[in-house]
Amino acid sequence: MPDENQCTRIRVAALILKGDTILLAEHEKGGRRYWLLPGGGVEYGESIEEALKRELIEEAGLDIEVDQLLWIVDSIPEDHHRHVLNLILSAHPISDTLKPGSDRVLRTVAWHPLEGLMDMEIFPDTRQEILQFAQNGWRGSGILGKRWK
Repeated sequence: MPDENQCTRIRVAALILKGDTILLAEHEKGGRRYWLLPGGGVEYGESIEEALKRELIEEAGLDIEVDQLLWIVDSIPEDHHRHVLNLILSAHPISDTLKPGSDRVLRTVAWHPLEGLMDMEIFPDTRQEILQFAQNGWRGSGILGKRWK
């Protein structure tokens, strides 16, 4: 049972496509490397859009415009040691230059071919939805439910 003092963390993430590529951030934690859509935590008093713009500047040195909410995904491990509510929004870059930030877990931010997406370890696992979005465009927002590996 979770501790009643624990809070749900709200994380915003940007789905940014450029041609047949997607912007991804590589993280390393506990000796394990994995990929995420770039983004991060929403600070108290900050709007979702403000948080996403700030996080993309911090992680990638990239100015963006936020388009729309795509998906809501819960990340809750079986032991309930944390709960992250992921708000995934589509966005497009205003600038072209990537300058990966410095963070204790961030390794790099880079463009990756969509064709290799299914072979990558991405958290939360939204690979199928990303590929459908890239192929068919926006079909409306959705709650994808609980996704945890």
